[in-house]
Amino acid sequence: MFRSPPWAWYGVLALVGLTLALGKVWMRLQVVEVGYKLSNTRQLVHSLEGERQALRMQWSALTAPRRLADQAERRLGLTTPQPEQIVRIR
Repeated sequence: MFRSPPWAWYGVLALVGLTLALGKVWMRLQVVEVGYKLSNTRQLVHSLEGERQALRMQWSALTAPRRLADQAERRLGLTTPQPEQIVRIR
């Protein structure tokens, strides 16, 4: 029966060890990359939430009833109807 020399087993063990070490390094790089992506995503979410809040405030200001009434009067010349201008439909 053929027996492999002992140095061959050392080569196999060294190859397995090298593969495991490279795998660990690769996994660590993946963890760091995902961490950076997560950090960037959190910053983007924070920025978008601030922008959303600003837009909601702007929307509230633009759609305020008093402002709309003022704009209707100034830009379109609309006024509150007189009682004789109101027609009731039954």
